[in-house]
Amino acid sequence: MSRLYAFCLIICGIATGVTSCNSSSETLDYEVPSSALVKSFTLSEDEKVLDNLDKVFFSIDLANGKIFNADSMPYGTKVNKLVPIITTGGASAVELVVPRPGKSDTTYNYLTNSTDSIDFSNGAVTLKIQSIDQTVTMSYAINVNVHKIKSDSLAWGDMAYETLPTTLDNVTEQHSLKFKDKVYCLTTDGNNFCMMSSSSLMDKVWSNENITFGFAADVPTFRASSDAMYILDADGNMYKSDDNGATWSSTGQKYDYLIGGYDDMMIGTVREDGGWKITYSDGTAIDAPAEFPVTGTSVPVEYGFPMSASRQMTIVGGRMASGELSADAWGFDGNSWARLTNRGLPEGLEGVTVTPYYTFEENQYWVATQESIFVLIGGRNAAGKCNSTTYISYNYGMTWKKAPALMQLPSDVPVLYGAQTILFSSMLGSRASTAITSWECPYIYIFGGKTSNGQFNKNVWRGVINRLMFKPLQ
Repeated sequence: MSRLYAFCLIICGIATGVTSCNSSSETLDYEVPSSALVKSFTLSEDEKVLDNLDKVFFSIDLANGKIFNADSMPYGTKVNKLVPIITTGGASAVELVVPRPGKSDTTYNYLTNSTDSIDFSNGAVTLKIQSIDQTVTMSYAINVNVHKIKSDSLAWGDMAYETLPTTLDNVTEQHSLKFKDKVYCLTTDGNNFCMMSSSSLMDKVWSNENITFGFAADVPTFRASSDAMYILDADGNMYKSDDNGATWSSTGQKYDYLIGGYDDMMIGTVREDGGWKITYSDGTAIDAPAEFPVTGTSVPVEYGFPMSASRQMTIVGGRMASGELSADAWGFDGNSWARLTNRGLPEGLEGVTVTPYYTFEENQYWVATQESIFVLIGGRNAAGKCNSTTYISYNYGMTWKKAPALMQLPSDVPVLYGAQTILFSSMLGSRASTAITSWECPYIYIFGGKTSNGQFNKNVWRGVINRLMFKPLQ
């Protein structure tokens, strides 16, 4: 609720009586004297409790008798000794009734002791305001909300979300991707193949696609465009499936490395005549720039860019034709490639995962604004050591910086290279017409990958910014 809306609600309540939040025609049978209404509620400044405590905004719901801060204060904020500042229309009595578990409530006379500290830690404090003529008393339940968990923590849990979905006993390679609102996990034990699909990762429901290639498929090269799946065989020949992997046909093209799909086109690289070319499934090709990563890139992130009419695709890291590792991001707009990075990663990496995600910025009033970011996890450096630092970019890969401590991987989650991260939203709760009881919560899932010593990750890990699981404000 904005300040303007709260102020208008107060004025309407004073002028016409208390009005229902959902109907402008439903009113009480009597006019409430303005002296019995609360006009404003804030907290006194106290830097020992919280910076800008006096700027925390409280909504006043006259119709339902509630006062609350819709944007909860940070985890760990102490609310047992707060001094409220209450403005009325000239009430004859103002009391605060404070609950005390296992004891009788304590009542404070605000008019005579306006600087008393109040304990809001045991639930709602009741504010009673009596009109100047002592004929009407209004009651308000005051709740000072504090996050019960670290809201901006990227939480992964202390154990794997599930094991890698497969019917094979000894998986040696895998690649997972999202295609047409489903997640596909392709695995091999070196001889046999299994592809499982799911449209409900939250419920861990997987279906066996009974895949038969008929050729020696190179599982790590499994990719998808907007309309088809692609994979290379052991000799670099590219195959395509238009029916979700049920049947595969040769495209007649060869690649050394598949980058990924852009719209309905597949893009890869080919070593040719001592150099490298960026090759497209429509048969066109261009010379790869000297600093372009020709292998080992992240799986592409495709997105709408506010400053461009066409969709953008970004890849990060990888190995250049010189053999050196890249610390940069490269972008493709459907026509040409460009190096995006102004300030790259601290070191070159290959096999990183990049996920479009969100973070939250809080202003001086402790109101949080959601920001779109890229999150980079894992990869390995030139020495073969896995990167343990999570990086973020606020500008589509142009600059990178170390993510806040709350977004770093916990010790329970293995540091990997060559994994895939898939963003998949799940519904929480159930949605009604007049109140939000459900919302989409985007989770990050990590599939596969290997540790620095080559150990294969057989688990699926799931992470989420805690704040995204909170019920949206209404």
